[in-house]
Amino acid sequence: MVLKGRFAMSPAGRFLRTGLIGFQYVISIGLIIAAIFIQLQNKYMRDYDQGFDKDQIAIVELNSGMYKKSKDAYVNKLKEYSGIESVAFSKQKLGASDQYATYNLTHIDQNYGSFVLEVSPDFLDVMGIRVLEGRNFLPSDEQQDDKLIFIFNKAVQDGLQAEVGSMVSMGRNQSGYTAGFVGDVKLTSLRKEPDHISFMVQSEVALPVSYIRLKAGTNIVEAVAHIRESVAAIDPTYPFDIEFYDAIFDRLYHREESLNKSITLLSVLAITISIVGVFGLVLFETQYRRKEISIRKVHGATVSQILGMFNKVYFRIVCICFIMAAPVAYYAVTRWLENFAYKTPLYWWVFIASFAIVTAITLATVTFQNWQAANTNPVKSIKAE
Repeated sequence: MVLKGRFAMSPAGRFLRTGLIGFQYVISIGLIIAAIFIQLQNKYMRDYDQGFDKDQIAIVELNSGMYKKSKDAYVNKLKEYSGIESVAFSKQKLGASDQYATYNLTHIDQNYGSFVLEVSPDFLDVMGIRVLEGRNFLPSDEQQDDKLIFIFNKAVQDGLQAEVGSMVSMGRNQSGYTAGFVGDVKLTSLRKEPDHISFMVQSEVALPVSYIRLKAGTNIVEAVAHIRESVAAIDPTYPFDIEFYDAIFDRLYHREESLNKSITLLSVLAITISIVGVFGLVLFETQYRRKEISIRKVHGATVSQILGMFNKVYFRIVCICFIMAAPVAYYAVTRWLENFAYKTPLYWWVFIASFAIVTAITLATVTFQNWQAANTNPVKSIKAE
């Protein structure tokens, strides 16, 4: 009844089948476009120059007591291993969050809100942050009890309009000396606007988070074992984890990675369902048109001409579906990218690629399904009909 019934090949029947396949195509094309742009945004975030070198950095969080009593012993023990290049400290784990303590800084009549990050004098060197103007922190800066020592990134420099040597106040009773400036350092994710970062050295703050730079080519397993031994030498009962900055960076973008995997999976499923639908539709059409195919062959039609006849129909369907899907996908991707202050461009080739992928898979399916019908002896087909 399905193959020979009247509704099957009526205009309404054809429209229903084509509409269902078309809807699947619209979903497939939209998901492919979304998946590609999510992948591009993830790659953009991973490749973005954040102004520091995050490779080969191990992070160990101590407690305040261990830092105050055993900092020097801890550093000396770490450096006994030749693969460890240098060690620095900060008050909190930097690069793991989108929010840090913010203070209002004042220079003359300029007020500016900034992340104020307490670090050890060698922090910029360990993190590979270059000082572009002025000087880096000095070990003697930690001994300055009467004032703070600041190094600002470019955003704070422009906002405060400070210069090297300028005095900057923080809060009511604290003032600091501007030692230098670094470039566009960014410690939060690319979802946020440019970071306003003030690195600060002072003598009274405990800095329990240690940053351990490993030399290139260092055996990671041996280095980790030595770090564990160094912490155990201070306090064998202290529970701690060794993290590498790459892992912290991955967690910062965990949401985007999960979304990318989900959309990619949905895209594969949507394409699979669409192709199964096309396969069934082509099989359905072929059964009805075997006699037509045979008559065309009797009149001299070649296999390529018959395949072209079927492919043109489905190519038109894909074109119409692409015209419908592209604006919707563009709008959805644009709205999603609004969540990021730093984002990948909306490349036109992504839309062309999605169209090409669906078209290639469809035409391959149609050709494969009709190849047998196009090569069947026309006499047998006409006799069977």
